[in-house]
Amino acid sequence: MRIRKTIFPALFIGFVLAMAVSLAVGAYRELGIRGTAREMLSGLKNADPDGWEARVNEDLDGDHRFIELYGALQRAMGKRLVEDPAGNTVAKLSTGQLTFATITEHMDQTENAENITELHDALEGVGIPLELVIAPTKLSNPVAAMPDGAEDYGNVVADELIDKLSGRVETLDLRPDFVRADPDNSWFFNTDHHWRPEGALFSCGTLMEHLHEMYDFEVKSEALDPDSYEVTWYPGLFLGSQGKRVGRYYAGVDDFTVLTPKFATDFEYTYDDLSEPRRGPFGSSLCFPEMLKKDYFGGNPYTYYSGGDWGRGEAVNVLDPDGPTVAIIRDSFSCALMPFLAIQCGKVVTYDMRAYEGDIVEELKELRPDCVLVLYTASSAKDPISFEGAK
Repeated sequence: MRIRKTIFPALFIGFVLAMAVSLAVGAYRELGIRGTAREMLSGLKNADPDGWEARVNEDLDGDHRFIELYGALQRAMGKRLVEDPAGNTVAKLSTGQLTFATITEHMDQTENAENITELHDALEGVGIPLELVIAPTKLSNPVAAMPDGAEDYGNVVADELIDKLSGRVETLDLRPDFVRADPDNSWFFNTDHHWRPEGALFSCGTLMEHLHEMYDFEVKSEALDPDSYEVTWYPGLFLGSQGKRVGRYYAGVDDFTVLTPKFATDFEYTYDDLSEPRRGPFGSSLCFPEMLKKDYFGGNPYTYYSGGDWGRGEAVNVLDPDGPTVAIIRDSFSCALMPFLAIQCGKVVTYDMRAYEGDIVEELKELRPDCVLVLYTASSAKDPISFEGAK
């Protein structure tokens, strides 16, 4: 106990000294000795004690030294809940993986269920089927436990949404098969909330089996076999959304895998205001090699697949133009899923309601897809799901 009482003050003093040295070095590099001295004198003359903490945070945030040092200190103290000034509490799970500790209360799903049902009914009138698909999160697996004092209701909320849609809208829950196939939760990034491409490929297989049973879609089994893909490994490339809040020294960084089909592919991919379609094989049309750069706080390699959360995206399979058309109302997990699903289809059109500005009902009626999937993760189901024009 005495050692514990001694080491924490020492760590804190070391942390403060490290911040001071970091600030001094940064100021010297930018302003030189005289410039640094002038800034110090000016700062003392116009000192505002209430703004000191904000000023220090702002200065350090330029190259994220504060985040890195703060995260290192939290790790040394054994903290499993780390808060940042923006209120985004990061939790370290029993697996060592990170998650946002934000779904801390139950959220009634009556309104979401009604909105989905209304969209379903509007499309059913013109012969377009709609289903809700729930994708897994890290916390869908019991092996990933939250720290003491923190709770997450994401899975409870998703279960309630499925229950409220029973008898009204077809649903598919991807969580059970996923957890059985990935018992140690390795198909999720450690520092980011998204699934790895291996997990997205597996769930594409579960989804295609379901679509075959429901609508007699052809399943291209070769394209669902992991051995049908070349695997390129990028070690230490990725610091995810949670990792950016606590820095590299709290939970490390993630490796990133690129899956490239060994078989022939050809796609045309358009999104939002793109003037000319991206045309070519899987790895250069549906994927974005320019995202594979090591920029821990400024980059997002996860968007190598699909390129990002576009309001509207459309992938046309040039080698199978007569294949089924699937529309997906999506969250960010579909970034990794869509390219693999596009191999199975003639066309996949995605809509992210956070950025889409059109009339979703009228567009879907004009598109006339073979099915519409409202595909959200268990955690995304907490958010209001609304569709303009559905009422």
